[in-house]
Amino acid sequence: MKKLHIYHINDLHSHFDNWPKIRRFLLEKKAFHEKNGEEVLLFDIGDACDRVHPLTEATNGKANIELLNQVPFDAVTIGNNEGIGNDKRQLDELYDDAEFPVVLANLYDPETEALPSWAQPYLIKTLPSGLRVGIIGLTAPLYLSYVPNGWDPKESDEVLPKILLKVAPSVDLIILLSHVGIIEDIHIGEMYRSIPIIIGAHTHHVLPEGKHVDESLLLGAGKFGKYIGHVTVSYDSDRILDRKAELIEAGDLPEKPGDLEEVEELQQRGEELLSAILVADNPARLKADEGHTNDLLLLGLDAVTEYADTPFGILNSGLFLEDLPERIITKNHLHQILPHPMRLLECTLTGRDFKVMIDEMESQREELMTKEITGMGFRGRIFGELCYRGFEVDPVTNRVTVDGRELSDEEDITFVTVDHFRYITYFPTIENEGRSRLLFPYFLRDVFGLHLEKKFPINERKVRCYRG
Repeated sequence: MKKLHIYHINDLHSHFDNWPKIRRFLLEKKAFHEKNGEEVLLFDIGDACDRVHPLTEATNGKANIELLNQVPFDAVTIGNNEGIGNDKRQLDELYDDAEFPVVLANLYDPETEALPSWAQPYLIKTLPSGLRVGIIGLTAPLYLSYVPNGWDPKESDEVLPKILLKVAPSVDLIILLSHVGIIEDIHIGEMYRSIPIIIGAHTHHVLPEGKHVDESLLLGAGKFGKYIGHVTVSYDSDRILDRKAELIEAGDLPEKPGDLEEVEELQQRGEELLSAILVADNPARLKADEGHTNDLLLLGLDAVTEYADTPFGILNSGLFLEDLPERIITKNHLHQILPHPMRLLECTLTGRDFKVMIDEMESQREELMTKEITGMGFRGRIFGELCYRGFEVDPVTNRVTVDGRELSDEEDITFVTVDHFRYITYFPTIENEGRSRLLFPYFLRDVFGLHLEKKFPINERKVRCYRG
């Protein structure tokens, strides 16, 4: 009986605290198993990048690829943070220096009607023992984000049957690198009996011993580098005999001198790169107040409504995490104030539905002012106070007026907010009734920076003084 050891990470999201330990563990395990005559495969299942980290932001994710290159990964797939956290050009350039193959079967370029040049739908590896392994990659087909970013995503059922027809007869074992989430992984396990191992991601699920669905073993190692997944596959000749899964807590691995300094250097390097990019010369300090309407929030509303070319906007005070200082503003300031990887959302509703949405907002206003929330790209602490631009709401009747007249049920109104409002559960009318589109290529902080650059330009003398 022979053994294949599979180690995997997923959803690192640029949380590098455990990276030195993870890298050392994977390198040591690979050397150990190979010395004992056992096969080893190493995989990353996507969302290694996240622009919440200044170094990822400053390098458009290329620094993350440098880190992944430190481990001899046999293959990776992409997550939504690589796929839509970058604009199309940035994603096309992200893997230029990658020393590993990217497997991705369900993201097409509509201009060529083909997969991007940096990806392949599957990979077949023949291990030294002769075991033939087919490796397929999938990412979450987030249409609302991918389509305006210039990509054509496909559902798993659109691509898997054809690929399996090609791959299954040629291999002894199929491994799916699946950044589509646990619900879809279960569906794939039920539908495709020829995939015995599905290594999952996207929904950050933690499966300490895996989850059996029909003939498939589903795996998931959480998020942020907390766990490393390990699967031991026992096989005899070309027949799979057993599969056992476990998770290793990265934080419990031994720390060595230099680990902390390496992590701190990554943070410092990113901040220095962002600090070198000057944006504006702000004349007066604007204080952030996560729980109340403030001048910084109002300036943000100026920025988003101007960019979206609509007088109507809605933002929440919890978005702004730091003060805007009275001095030269750099990209690093913007990143600290607005670390969220959020796009702007343009949404059109009928007057009737808009008033329903306002009722949803006003009925939860007090609760949301102190509501702690996470996820969906929000990197703050609390939601905070809702602030409107371009219309007024009567605090007693919730009557909506525009330019002093009541909004009619039949007329359309187009407003701008952040994409987060469509995904959270508090305002279902946006998702259910809205005609929405995400505005690419900029994040909220970029739009805010463009407004500052226009409103408070830096003169050349100040630039020379700032740079010494």
